[in-house]
Amino acid sequence: MSMRTPQTEPTPVEKQPVTAQSVLLGVAMMPVLFFGAGLAISSATALRWARGYRENSLRTAMKARGRLVGWAEFLEKMRASGGTCIEEKFSPKGPVRFWWTPDDVHAESPHRIIDWFTMHKGGAGAPFVQWCRERYTGESGSALLVDTRGIGKKEIYALWSECRSQSCKAQWIEVAPPEILPAQTGVNP
Repeated sequence: MSMRTPQTEPTPVEKQPVTAQSVLLGVAMMPVLFFGAGLAISSATALRWARGYRENSLRTAMKARGRLVGWAEFLEKMRASGGTCIEEKFSPKGPVRFWWTPDDVHAESPHRIIDWFTMHKGGAGAPFVQWCRERYTGESGSALLVDTRGIGKKEIYALWSECRSQSCKAQWIEVAPPEILPAQTGVNP
C-alpha cells in the first residue's frame, strides 16, 4: 500500500465542455485532413514510380552496353572466379544496386574502405566512393549490374553470408553512391 503525500497527489484535470464551435471546427477540418492524406499517398506513389523508372532506365542502359548480368550467371561467376560484389545502397530501405567485378576491390583501392553508414553519414569515405563510381559503377565503369528483379532478400543475404566466410573466393563491399554523401565532402555526383 502506497502513501500519498501532497507532493504526489494527482492534480485533478478539468475537462472542457464540448461546444458547438469545437464540433464545427472538427467537421470543417475533415476535408483538409482527407486532402492531406490523398496528397501524401499520391506523392509517395509518384516517388516510387520515379525510382522504378530510374532503375529500369539504368538496367536498360547497362544491358545496351553489355554490362547487365542475370542472378544465376552472377552466382556462377562469384563462386567460380571470385571477384567483388559491390552493394551500392542509397538508403537502408533502398534502392540497392548490386554490381559485380572480377577485380579484388580491397587490393585495388588506393583509398581506405569503410562501412556504408560511416560513408553515408560522415562523408569520410568520399574518395573511395568517387573512385568506385569512376572505376566500377559509373557510366564508364567496368562492373556488371546484377539484375535482382524477382530475387528475395533471403537469397541475397545468404550470398552475403557466404562471401563473409574465409573459404569464399568472392568479396562483398557496401558503398554509398556519391549522390547521397553530405554536401560538405565536396564530391560532385
